Amino acid sequence: MENFTFNDTTSFKASRVSGEVGVWYWVLRGLIGLLILAGNGPVIYLIVTCHRLHTISNWFVLSLSLADLFVGVFLIPVSTSCALWTNCNISVMKLNFDLLLFVSIANMCAITADRYLSVVRPLTYLQNMTNSRVRLWIIAAWLIPIVFTLIPFTWMFSSSQNKKENTNRIYGTVQIITFNVLPCLTILLVYGHIFHISHKHARQIRAFTVKLNSEDSEMLTRRQIKQEKSATRVFGMVVIFFLFCWMLSAYRHFCDYLKLPCHISSGTVSASRLLMLLNSAINPFIYAFLKEDIKKEVKRRLFRRNSCVNDASFYGRRPVIADSYT
Repeated sequence: MENFTFNDTTSFKASRVSGEVGVWYWVLRGLIGLLILAGNGPVIYLIVTCHRLHTISNWFVLSLSLADLFVGVFLIPVSTSCALWTNCNISVMKLNFDLLLFVSIANMCAITADRYLSVVRPLTYLQNMTNSRVRLWIIAAWLIPIVFTLIPFTWMFSSSQNKKENTNRIYGTVQIITFNVLPCLTILLVYGHIFHISHKHARQIRAFTVKLNSEDSEMLTRRQIKQEKSATRVFGMVVIFFLFCWMLSAYRHFCDYLKLPCHISSGTVSASRLLMLLNSAINPFIYAFLKEDIKKEVKRRLFRRNSCVNDASFYGRRPVIADSYT
């Protein structure tokens, strides 16, 4: 959600913007762009080419990685070009950037919902998360931000400047609530419930193994505890990093759209923009490389052992549905 300065003709003045920030800002943007490509590209390739990775949660990871990849391929190069070398229509450019960032957030919410169902309703998860439902969720994660982004075109070229300003203020407030505040609160509440259910399941398993009093049950308990700790670590990183990247942007835009008496320096604006981009760069490492199945596949590819391409046992088989972030 880049909040550049633009005049009445919505022409993006490169010389003015380039003078507002230092060289370090553009260097960091370039490095983040490279990190986005380096992280999301391999994830997409692995999931598409490896039958072992054709699971429900990985389809959501694939959709998220595609959204984040577009941020690195389109958002960063185009915005840098407009800021340093060319004049652009800032209104249209900003809507395109918002679209890519909102799709990334929507996909993150879809992954959260999938993990919630897998933990809270494990017995009915396989029946509820059908292939058609997975496709529907992924389509919605892209379609809802697209429709929301197209709405401003209904008044963008209006001749009344006062009408455009008032409508943009209302739209911007709804935008911040819908794609910043609500996702943050929802993810916090959902993961809090997941933590509670996970601990409850662990206690039940430990109580069950005490009754069995066998070596096999003890091994099962240790494995369950290990999985619980791993899942807790991943979920905690997701929540903390998501809030870290987006709360500063939400605060800045609330002050802007609601005309609140906030003192926001140019450094704060630059930092919030970099954090929003950084979220797309770190997502593949949080959601993908901490997943056990993708970690194992990366090791197979690096050491050329049991490659998916040569593993005929997985061809023609129905993809495994149930998996986790352990």
